[in-house]
Amino acid sequence: MLSSMRTSKKNKPFVFALLGLLAFGLVGFASGGVSSTRIKSVGTVGDEPIPVNAYAQSLRSTVQNISQQIGRQLTAQEVFAFGLQNTALQNVVSGAALSSEAERLGLSAGNDQVALEIFATSTFFDMDGNFDEQRYKSALQRANMTPKEYEAETRKAIARGLIESAVAAGSDVPQTQAMALITFAREKRSFDYAILDMSALDTLATDPTEAQIFAQYENEPALYTAPLTRKITYVTVSPEMMAALVDVPAGTLEQEYKDQEARFNRPARRLIDRISFATTEDAQTAKEQMAENVITFDALAQERGLSTEDIDLGEVEEGTLDSDIDAALFEANTLGLFGPFDTDIGPALFRVNATFNSQNTPFEDAKEELSAEYVGNESRRLIIEMVSDLDELLAQGISLEDLADETELTLGQIDLTDQSQESIAAYAEFRDVALSVTDSDFPEIKDLSDGGIFALRLDEIIEPVLRPLADVRDQVATDWAQATNQAALNAKASDIAQQLDAGVAFDALGLTAQSQTDITRDAFVEDVPATQIQDLFAINTGKTNTNNVGETVVVARVQSITPFDPSTDENKALIAQVKMQLGNQVTGDLLQLFSTALEARDGVKFDQNAINQVNTQILGGTGG
Repeated sequence: MLSSMRTSKKNKPFVFALLGLLAFGLVGFASGGVSSTRIKSVGTVGDEPIPVNAYAQSLRSTVQNISQQIGRQLTAQEVFAFGLQNTALQNVVSGAALSSEAERLGLSAGNDQVALEIFATSTFFDMDGNFDEQRYKSALQRANMTPKEYEAETRKAIARGLIESAVAAGSDVPQTQAMALITFAREKRSFDYAILDMSALDTLATDPTEAQIFAQYENEPALYTAPLTRKITYVTVSPEMMAALVDVPAGTLEQEYKDQEARFNRPARRLIDRISFATTEDAQTAKEQMAENVITFDALAQERGLSTEDIDLGEVEEGTLDSDIDAALFEANTLGLFGPFDTDIGPALFRVNATFNSQNTPFEDAKEELSAEYVGNESRRLIIEMVSDLDELLAQGISLEDLADETELTLGQIDLTDQSQESIAAYAEFRDVALSVTDSDFPEIKDLSDGGIFALRLDEIIEPVLRPLADVRDQVATDWAQATNQAALNAKASDIAQQLDAGVAFDALGLTAQSQTDITRDAFVEDVPATQIQDLFAINTGKTNTNNVGETVVVARVQSITPFDPSTDENKALIAQVKMQLGNQVTGDLLQLFSTALEARDGVKFDQNAINQVNTQILGGTGG
């Protein structure tokens, strides 16, 4: 929500008017191009109209932003599935709510200020950078707006900006907040660690006494209690069972191969990340810093507030990028950094993470796969055709045993618990029905995820019961030995930790230590649990902690602490960036809350027909 307001505190009051300018290419809105009547709004907030052009541009911008992030154009179905049309609509509803409030407060802009905004709009400049009245009129004409209408929208945008500025004035984030976040996130620890396993014990407990076995059995009854068990009889048929009944007509596979040409013959592909910059110089500087290992590609993205999803273009096919970028990324069959290149969103650096050569699969090589798919699809079709007859037989009271005798279904039985995963219990659909069925339920045909079907009957429920010691004696003995040895290993690790805290070296204790240097809180260390890394940031230099990992114990001692240094130029810039991002977030949240309150007070009404027509013209389809 209010994503259009979150750009920066430096936003001019003219933000929404600029959005309107971007809509000039949308010929047809606010004219007969949408319907036979002149549609000017898609709804109102109070008495304030929500301009159709504003919604159209908001929708187009929202879709385009997401499309750029995923590296391809979203389909209309995806837009509606993700609810992007609702996001776009909420953005312009918020703007209308602010305009309504400005009108109520009597806020407005004078003619001179409106003229200054218009004269400063680069869209209306000629080649020499001067305001061109003819360009101005032509642009308005393409947008089906009169100068009077556009100037009125400009005046509203300036008034909205006054409210935005007033709301944002109290959202300045103190430097200490940014410092606190960065100091926490960028503090580093260097530590040594060793892994203790059962070989660290002088002797292993392996032969419990009768008293120890009995104590283990009595103290841990849950381990030796048979779970609630449902005895189930079922019938089922899968596509694999029906495959023998399917014949493949001559020529079918050849036609399938032709219909799926793109599947078997694909161009080369690359897995690509991209970061864009304001200028080519900025991009080149960043590339040089990465070449000198001053910063990594991922660290640069993180500093710029970009998530993995923001930079990931996914799997890109050869021929889909601009020609110069395409040539560079695909002619060099290597991984790494490329660019900078000029793109629609500014100069950008590209990182190739994986390469896939072009794929050309002859029909003979694809024939077996196509045959299996055809047989599978036809088998599923045969099963679907069986369902109505099977339902009718079950409704007549036929038993599952007789149903298996008279049809292609097979009969089976299973003792099911809530932990069962074997045979047909591997299907979640079967488990869901089997764990909830009662003895009064009649069998019904149900679907399986692979296209198969089943029906079942509950025969008996066996309640949980503690199994006799004689039946679980070996398990009890094994559990006792494991628990006893683990307790001994934990005690040894605790003793080692105390000695390490006292200053004894790892090697003096017969341990081979491994070292990790300048690790942050979110770092991944293969042998050290994430929870233990977090714990290391809670203790001081020279202190030790331990953590169980299966049947091992990791013993780690902090060797040094590297606090965040706010005095370097790089970190000063980082602090400023985080402070700005926090301020933008607070401002956006305040504006969202304020706008929501205005909408609730004034009331929002939508013209769904107008909304659907805009959706249809931009996205195609039904318009949602």
